[in-house]
Amino acid sequence: MKTLAALLLFSTLLVSLPAQRVVLTHVTVIDMTGAPAKADMTLVIVGNRIATIGRTGKVTIPTGAQVINASGKFVIPGLWDMHAHFTEIERSFPMFIANGVLGVRNMGGKAEDLFRWREEVAKGKLLGPRLIACGPIVDGSPIVAHGPAVSVSNAAEGRQMVVTLKQQGADFIKVYDRLSREAYFAIIDQARREGLPVVGHVPESITATEASDAGQKSIEHLGTILRSCSTIEDELRRLETAPMPSSGDYSEIPRRIAARGERMLDTYDDGKAQGLFAHFVKNQTWQVPTLATKQALTFVDDFDRNGDERLRYIPKSEQRWWSPQENFLLRYRTAEYISYSKRLFQKELELVGAMRRAGVPLMTGTDLSIPYTFAGFSVHDELSLLVRAGLTPLEALQAATRNPAVFLGESSSLGTIEAGKLANLVLLDANPLEDIRNTREINAVFVNGRYLPQSVLQKMLAEVVAAAKKDTVVP
Repeated sequence: MKTLAALLLFSTLLVSLPAQRVVLTHVTVIDMTGAPAKADMTLVIVGNRIATIGRTGKVTIPTGAQVINASGKFVIPGLWDMHAHFTEIERSFPMFIANGVLGVRNMGGKAEDLFRWREEVAKGKLLGPRLIACGPIVDGSPIVAHGPAVSVSNAAEGRQMVVTLKQQGADFIKVYDRLSREAYFAIIDQARREGLPVVGHVPESITATEASDAGQKSIEHLGTILRSCSTIEDELRRLETAPMPSSGDYSEIPRRIAARGERMLDTYDDGKAQGLFAHFVKNQTWQVPTLATKQALTFVDDFDRNGDERLRYIPKSEQRWWSPQENFLLRYRTAEYISYSKRLFQKELELVGAMRRAGVPLMTGTDLSIPYTFAGFSVHDELSLLVRAGLTPLEALQAATRNPAVFLGESSSLGTIEAGKLANLVLLDANPLEDIRNTREINAVFVNGRYLPQSVLQKMLAEVVAAAKKDTVVP
């Protein structure tokens, strides 16, 4: 545990640094408002806020400020991962920060840990991303959600669970697959009374249109959208809820999924899709596609065969779980299922592009905890996949910066680079508007105004590598 103790001590020392006055000169500001990038600007940070932004040479530099010549560099707001799961912070938090991911929405976990970490970060006791969390997932019976989850069977239990989770400190309610209709709509109604957003999966008993019209604020992983866009939607719903065989042959499950899925893709109807998208736009139902995890699961054999340099941040015990031969979700795949998954992934890329063209609001999320997703790093993968799906680099960046701030109702302090806003910033060595992959070229990060240069970020990641080698952190 010596390496982890050193990592936590290093984090504590960084948090204890006094508020700074830092000035970036000659920097190009990509403010995420939609305005063109502004070259040769000076940005002044005082404490944890952006004090002034103006043309270099026209801005007064505070006495005693640290002045950084950022010529040739680009500054963007801190990034968000709006769908993640993690059960430890010794590795995850440094990986988020070093990748410029300064906000995370944890979509289900152990309440006492998540809410404690959230408060410690907010109070400046712990260096980590801003944390939004729901605690346990709310599912029906039997529970099919992975990780901490609670079961509700009827409307009364659903309402009481919302009240209980709010009392515990939940920022939102996450719903899941097995909720009954009466429980789902009761949760939506009670959450509205309590002032809590409802997000998550679209339960099997509900259509995507019903979820949007009811007021579910975000749908994860593209939910049941493709099913809802099929001309045989009702038949597909019946097939999805049909009992699985009890023969013990687990390969029958992916075989059935593939057969059903191929029919779903064959019967996709653009007219139905446009009607559904219109509901999303009207109701402002946000979508978090989590394309990075879809890609990882679809092409896991390639990842496993080719390796990934980021595996050095992952303990061997966890890497074993990621193996297609060991992971329960992967090892029973059939040839039909693998072929269908690749077709599905391409269709989901097209779906995201179609939603973007229709004006459906989008946010970045990785579903961290799935094999070959990496804290922080996979947000950059998600950005690249959003561009591949049809978003412009600016739109993809807004999905990771401005859009989460709008979603959270915190546009007054987050999401764009403007005077008075929190100084959560990422300084890049190359222009992400020319190539979205340049978000990986991180020169420095500002966390609530604290300047963390590349040397500090590299040290943080080096400590994570050392901890992973010792295999001392097992989620």
